[in-house]
Amino acid sequence: MERIEGNKIFSKKLSRREFLGVTKAAAVGGIVAAGVVGGVAGYLAGTSATPPATVTRTVTTTQVGAETTKTVTATVTATVPAAKKLKVGYVYVGPVGDYGWSYGHDRGRRWADEKFGVNQVESTYIESVPEAEVAGAITSLVEKGCQLIITTSFGFMDPTAEAAEKYPDRYFVHISGYRSGAAGNAPNNMSAAFAEFYQLYYLNGLAAGALTETGVVGYVGAYPIPEVVRHINAFVLGANYAYKKRTGKNIKAHVSWIFEWVAPEKARSAAIALIEEKNCDVLAFTEDTPAVLQVAEEYQKKGKKVWSFSHYSDMREYGPTAHLTGQIANWGPIYLDFYRMVATNSWQTVDIWTRIGDYIPYRWRLPPEKSTAGKPEGTVYLAPLNPVIPSEWQLEIKKRYEEMKELIFEPFSVEGNLGEPIRDQNGEVRIKNGERADHDMLWNMDWHVEYIEEPLPR
Repeated sequence: MERIEGNKIFSKKLSRREFLGVTKAAAVGGIVAAGVVGGVAGYLAGTSATPPATVTRTVTTTQVGAETTKTVTATVTATVPAAKKLKVGYVYVGPVGDYGWSYGHDRGRRWADEKFGVNQVESTYIESVPEAEVAGAITSLVEKGCQLIITTSFGFMDPTAEAAEKYPDRYFVHISGYRSGAAGNAPNNMSAAFAEFYQLYYLNGLAAGALTETGVVGYVGAYPIPEVVRHINAFVLGANYAYKKRTGKNIKAHVSWIFEWVAPEKARSAAIALIEEKNCDVLAFTEDTPAVLQVAEEYQKKGKKVWSFSHYSDMREYGPTAHLTGQIANWGPIYLDFYRMVATNSWQTVDIWTRIGDYIPYRWRLPPEKSTAGKPEGTVYLAPLNPVIPSEWQLEIKKRYEEMKELIFEPFSVEGNLGEPIRDQNGEVRIKNGERADHDMLWNMDWHVEYIEEPLPR
């Protein structure tokens, strides 16, 4: 595995597992023996990478001649060349050490490498790549021989599509882009994928609404793109559901935009302002560090109850008191799918969009008391639930989590809003009785729900 930082490449040799070949085999003399050994060599060379090995096949056969019949034992030995490792390159928008988005993708890379076989794949990443420089990062990975290149930020979409056109003999996956930009109008050697969080954000909202004492929740947002907007809306809908059920009053929500993905100081300042100036006592966020959770923990230590969540990775250690639950992603199963497609020459252009229940062995819902909510599974799952969440709301969270596995319940529905139509800030009904937000509405969401105070930046 290699890691690239700037113009430096850091290499690390990966261990090889012992070759498991055929130690005793049979081969017929002459042409037959050559065919058997050739077939074995061809099969092994066509599978995932293995070290060079000597394969010996031995067979006893009867040869009938013009005058005699005799039994002959023939041994044929051939060296099977090692197949080439699959080479995969990743482009990260932030540093691997952010403990959020890019760290999550790198955790997924390592997971996929391990499942595929570390002696069968060589993965490389370039971290902290500005959007303006992604084309150069992709080119460097192509020049290093990467067969599969995965770019992991919304703003990388167009350069990735352009690279797919330029390099038709390579395969590309773009994370978090539009279907029209990737699996729609892009070349056939490019796919789109995403591990979607809006369902988990709604569940976080239920926890927020169950605990808030001020009736005011806050959100530190990175960029006002549809991905972040739908997460904010889902969080606020969940918070309103729980708070209104508790008190009969609607929740109030404030959003502070920092216009950066990785900016812990900005996130910290925004979080403090939401607490001090807006009276928020539960904070969610889309910023790739634990900064917001750390602020909440600091207030807890000072005797003020402020709560927050994990984001992309389990961040409990950064806020052991303030942490309620959170959204966690394992990108590994998605990446492993693409590894296998390229390795087996079975590529197809797809738009993978995983939610609760995907990539798990048992998708049927469980009773709330047996729910797997809070345990690692699939590609998206909840962080453990803090016992401070009242038991009746823990059961509600688990019930909804299980129902989402079968798509019985969806946050963007009248049911997710206490039977009320979902309206935007102008009072326009966006989702009425009997409707649910479909893929296009979710993927292109450019409006805030009515409970949010600040207008959406344009």
